[in-house]
Amino acid sequence: MFKWVTIVGAMCLYAVPAQAESADPKVAPSEPVEILEMGFSDAGLSGTGGERLKAALAEAQFIAVGEDHGFAGSPRLAEALAKEARGHGPLYHAVEVGPITMDWVRARLAAGGLVAIKSGLAGKPLAFPFLSNREDAVLADGFDHGNRVWGIDQEFVGGPMILMDELAALAPDRATKATLLAIRDADIAALGKGDFENNWLNTADASQFSALAQTFTVSQRATAIIDALAASAHVYRLNNQGSYLQNNEQRSSLMRGYFLDQYRAAPETAPRVLFKMGAYHMGRGTTPTSIYDLGSLLPGLAAANGLTSVHIAYLPMGGTVRVIKPADGKATAVQPYEDEGVAAILAAADIAPERIGPTGHVLIPIAPLRHALAGKKLNALPAFPKFVLLGYDYLVTTRDATAATAFEAVEE
Repeated sequence: MFKWVTIVGAMCLYAVPAQAESADPKVAPSEPVEILEMGFSDAGLSGTGGERLKAALAEAQFIAVGEDHGFAGSPRLAEALAKEARGHGPLYHAVEVGPITMDWVRARLAAGGLVAIKSGLAGKPLAFPFLSNREDAVLADGFDHGNRVWGIDQEFVGGPMILMDELAALAPDRATKATLLAIRDADIAALGKGDFENNWLNTADASQFSALAQTFTVSQRATAIIDALAASAHVYRLNNQGSYLQNNEQRSSLMRGYFLDQYRAAPETAPRVLFKMGAYHMGRGTTPTSIYDLGSLLPGLAAANGLTSVHIAYLPMGGTVRVIKPADGKATAVQPYEDEGVAAILAAADIAPERIGPTGHVLIPIAPLRHALAGKKLNALPAFPKFVLLGYDYLVTTRDATAATAFEAVEE
């Protein structure tokens, strides 16, 4: 690779003030890396880390919480952030489920709260993420029983297990209804065994959705359901054929479109939104999947309104996590958590992991870490920790994370 300097670039070099010539370019100004104790609950944020986040929320239009899925801590953190952010005006919540599924969730929260969500998921715990975990559902319920919650992702692969009931109720004839309920029942059986490859959204082709659309031409609601499922099936199809980049690009485009639809429909001029999604979606810049995801849209959108976006990564160093692992009649299981990158960041910055206490949470402002590692150390990091350093403002971590509580694991 060769280096070159344009005439304009050369002129810029000569325009540097004279006092800068004597500075040692190898000596960077020192910024202390802070590790701040923090707490969070339904009462809000606490500790020195909590106070730091409170200050950041004052001018924030968007609060983007990126997580590694399966923890109780991230929705609880989001609940505390929502408590504090509501002091600055109305707030919405964007979640990683499809808009049609969110209609299902919203109706049940309004009718019977968490009990109605739990009963609706009985026998089909993999119908959708991550509101199938109690902590996430509690977070959503706090937004006016879900009425201020936006579902902005694709419909999940298990979605037909619940959505086919509504579509069947709109069916124009018995034969169509029977076909739709057969799809539902087949998916329940397949996903009950952990067979994701042979469920309907992973196998249906465009012609099947076209035929369904022709059957429901007079029903706008049915058309909306079919269109959402068809868009999701297209995303899954790309993944199944090995077109992983296109798969991620298409999903990101879908999420961006759903988000902007809700954003523009809000009565406020610049609606304020709390996001809680996978860490890849919420960071700025090129993700480890080689795309610009939703998090890259937020800073410019907020800046146009004279506001900011705050990006917070919730990434534990240890503890337990809930994972999808069908076995013994259950869809999920709790297992020890393996650190996904925090230890690598601390090691690169020569920070002893013991500085993170054995229990409790800490907040680490990321900019000093990013600046300290700029250059070779940053480039030597694996893709994910490098993305976190470049794409987030704050890291919340703990050595003692608690697994999320799936509704299927909640005792009667």
